[in-house]
Amino acid sequence: MNRNTFLALVIAMAVLSPQVTDANAQDKVERRQPKPEVRYELGADSLKNNDVPQGRLEGPHLFHSDIIENTVRQYWVFVPAQYDKDKPANVLVFQDGARTMNPNGVIRAQNVLENLIAKKQIPVTVGIFITPGQRGDAFPDSIGFGNPNNRDREYDVLDDKYARFIVEEMLPEVGKKYNLSKDRADRAIGGSSSGGICAFTVAWQKPEEFRNVISFIGSFTNIHGGHVYPDLVLEAEKKDIRIFLQDGVNDLRRPDNLERDWHIQNQKMVAAFEEKGYDMAYVFGEGGHSDDHGGAMLPLMLRWVWRDHPDVEDKTDGDKLVAMAKAMKPKVTDPFPGFDASAEVDPSGVYEWSGRMGRTRMASTLKVKNDGGKITGTLETERDGEVTTADIMNPTLEGNKLGFDIEREFNNREMKITYQGIVHGDKIVGWQSFNFRGQDRDRGWEAKKAK
Repeated sequence: MNRNTFLALVIAMAVLSPQVTDANAQDKVERRQPKPEVRYELGADSLKNNDVPQGRLEGPHLFHSDIIENTVRQYWVFVPAQYDKDKPANVLVFQDGARTMNPNGVIRAQNVLENLIAKKQIPVTVGIFITPGQRGDAFPDSIGFGNPNNRDREYDVLDDKYARFIVEEMLPEVGKKYNLSKDRADRAIGGSSSGGICAFTVAWQKPEEFRNVISFIGSFTNIHGGHVYPDLVLEAEKKDIRIFLQDGVNDLRRPDNLERDWHIQNQKMVAAFEEKGYDMAYVFGEGGHSDDHGGAMLPLMLRWVWRDHPDVEDKTDGDKLVAMAKAMKPKVTDPFPGFDASAEVDPSGVYEWSGRMGRTRMASTLKVKNDGGKITGTLETERDGEVTTADIMNPTLEGNKLGFDIEREFNNREMKITYQGIVHGDKIVGWQSFNFRGQDRDRGWEAKKAK
């Protein structure tokens, strides 16, 4: 039997195999398993270093835009210790500002600027980290590091409104206090996911204002028409834009709808830039839809976009910087560390956790009962003041690994969510897995036993 015939037989057997729902036949329940976790670790240039001159991070400040009507947003300003009011500073604008400056996150742009400036590997640069807008007059604290509700309308559209907001409102606002360069070569703009396409749109719409673009896992997809960018790049006269793109082969994939396939669309962007002869670099790693690879690369990306700046003393060839970025290797971890098929645990109890589904914050309570090896339970979810309760389906207990399914309605559509986790004392730690708009998604899950 050749390999193709064997694979076809395996697939056919998997499709035709019945789904067993008896809790006592736990080993026969078939579930999609989360992918091994691929994480790129931050290097020294992204970590806080108390031995270099210390800058300051100001904010959060609130800003109400006149151009993007009826919105309010937060922003932070990083001012390096080397800032001189008599000399215009370079500027780095980064979208999703709360995630960008999160001191425990995977970008930590303020640390990167502080360290690279101290080593004279980039010019003295003021960082401006801006959240998307929240519709209305107030910016709720509950948003945290999540997405304000106007994000897609600002980031994923291709018009010039957000570019005008940056150039006509935000830069002048920060410029009231700090001397910012107006030279396009001294300005860089970056972002992740929808923030990545947004950064490119700003430079595309205003190339006379921004030359340098940094994109992590850019959403050049059909959220609000971004899938047309490769064709626009090919059809338009070449613009003087310098761009560094990062993506992962395990980014959000849609083989049934390539306009919604993040990795395919990033590949098409690279091909278009190459065809037109843009000053472009790219790195495709092994990760998924996460900031961590781009965050780990950010020091090299900033050095690359400003590699020929006259104020850079420690210069490195651009090709070498790209090679250094491509040489980064991720840490791949088992999605269920600590799994023991021979362990005997009793998951009975009440467990609680909170999180987000889209823009909606939810609080969940899981009640589990183990009656002689038969697992039953309910999941209660509070969302926007409404409480729903559902029985857990297809419960399994394999050693110390608990699994079950839940069906619930979200945005007027039925969703099946699979929960799988390792029972660790008073916690269950694992994953939520579901399919959203044709894409398989995995999210970390940690439930703690109620006291």
